Amino acid sequence: MRKATKLELLQFIYEREVVSRFDVVEKFGYTPGGADSMLAWLKREKLVTNDRKGEWTISDDGLRRLIYYGRL
Repeated sequence: MRKATKLELLQFIYEREVVSRFDVVEKFGYTPGGADSMLAWLKREKLVTNDRKGEWTISDDGLRRLIYYGRL
């Protein structure tokens, strides 16, 4: 199974509205640690937030990034 690009992961989060690391593992085949790393990278870039423990949502910057790359 091919791993998702960061942009594909961002689009997945946008479409689902709220995701957990387990959603990322199930959808893209990452290990739990790999999913955590990808989500942490997106958070450092301010593209996602995790206001509630274990729940990730797209940020305004993440939404702008999807629009910029023509994903919306």
